[in-house]
Amino acid sequence: MSRQVLVVGSGAIGLRTALELLRRNVKVVLRSAHPPTHSSTCSMGAGGLWMPYKCEDPRASGKWGTDTLNELLQLATKPPVDSAVEIVPTVFLRGDTNDEKDGDIPPKWAQHSKLSFQQLTVEALSAQNKSMKLRIPSENELINAGYTNGWLFHPPIVDAPRMLMDMLSEIQLHPLTEEINMERRYTSIEEMIEDAKILGCDAIINCTGFGASQLCDNESLVGGRGVLLHYDRNCERKKDPHRATDMLNDAAILTEDGLWGTETEPCYIIPRGNIYIIGGSYLVDDTLNALRIGEKERLIKNASIFGIDTEKVSVVGEWTGFRPCRTNVRLKIDEHMGIADGVKVIHSYGHGGSGWTTFIGVAKEAADLYCLE
Repeated sequence: MSRQVLVVGSGAIGLRTALELLRRNVKVVLRSAHPPTHSSTCSMGAGGLWMPYKCEDPRASGKWGTDTLNELLQLATKPPVDSAVEIVPTVFLRGDTNDEKDGDIPPKWAQHSKLSFQQLTVEALSAQNKSMKLRIPSENELINAGYTNGWLFHPPIVDAPRMLMDMLSEIQLHPLTEEINMERRYTSIEEMIEDAKILGCDAIINCTGFGASQLCDNESLVGGRGVLLHYDRNCERKKDPHRATDMLNDAAILTEDGLWGTETEPCYIIPRGNIYIIGGSYLVDDTLNALRIGEKERLIKNASIFGIDTEKVSVVGEWTGFRPCRTNVRLKIDEHMGIADGVKVIHSYGHGGSGWTTFIGVAKEAADLYCLE
């Protein structure tokens, strides 16, 4: 067999893995059940914010996250017309309950100096915002909602649909790309192995996300259901006498605490490309693939909390998807499948809500595993 890999999956992990192989002069066949911007693709619906989320694997905050952060920050230095990445000030609001649980110790990922991470009281955050002019709730609103402090940092945010299509375009144009099929649904790893043999591939990299739960019969992989609404980023904002009218700069705001959010129903706004992402939820084993009426009402309320005039502007889109959640990401060579057929099988799934936070580092490690003799 030739030095050629079958990559299965068209989300952020799958596309970046295919690109990493191509950049190392390895031929690639890319297959997926759906194109990258299909509504079922978790990477398509994601907020695109760089921040380890719902992924307990320490590598998300470590090498994978660092490799991804560094490359995204470099992309963000390009003019907006040339880049799908921008730096957006981000506030993660915390309350008394969170303080008792976590104390004052910042998360490991906060150590990245380029994030300019600060932990501030609500009063200090509001004072600093007089110069930053971010669109965040007023000091009184935050205090009345039970918030005492917050993290302020400056992460990259990926315009997910644009980045997915940019990666796919690069794969399509690369001379070492042998085949792309966005309508190929596999029902088992054994079926992938048979296809790899026919195609002359000496390896498979399985980047099927939540789909791996059925492909691999893996009960340790669960779906963390997420729900979102989209508003146009130029939509009308509230004219509220309690809010400063000169706060004109976008910010991402997130909380799982206070009156506005919980761990299973977080409240957030993320500016992404030409829309605002309003979320959200993290509901394990909830399989409904559409918004419930009550969920939509809650998300509209979240949009209003963050200053969108929901009485005058309409929702421009909605999304429901399933984060592929596992205690630890499965990124390893399969010790049982494919060996007798001369096909190396590498699994890469279970990144939870941290796909866009880890996709570059994960792709590099997957390529390393393929090149490992």
